[in-house]
Amino acid sequence: MEKRRQITEEDVLLTELLLARSYGRLKDSVVREPCRALSSAGSIVKSHPYATAAAAAGVGLVLFGLYQQMTGHHKKHGSGKKGHKSQSMTMDIISMALPIVAPYLAGYLEKHLGSMFSKDRD
Repeated sequence: MEKRRQITEEDVLLTELLLARSYGRLKDSVVREPCRALSSAGSIVKSHPYATAAAAAGVGLVLFGLYQQMTGHHKKHGSGKKGHKSQSMTMDIISMALPIVAPYLAGYLEKHLGSMFSKDRD
């Protein structure tokens, strides 16, 4: 059996100190990182306001369509057939626009998020 040295009070105090420092750094990181992410997003919005507005509008349309489809809340004007037709038209527009817009949005986000994370590593 291997002989080990005795743990002293000094060892315990040093361990507590190291744990306290580590916990403090963790708290600082948790507080600081969302601010960094928001400032990066803010700079993207400032440099590309039209692309940001288009992306927000697209996401809003998609979420609105999903909400309508999941909850079944539809505005019915006149007969039920017409209300169904307008819902189907909205979904048709979204389904046609999504494949066209998605690659551009994905490339845009990948480019800017990739550059943001590569700056943090340096």
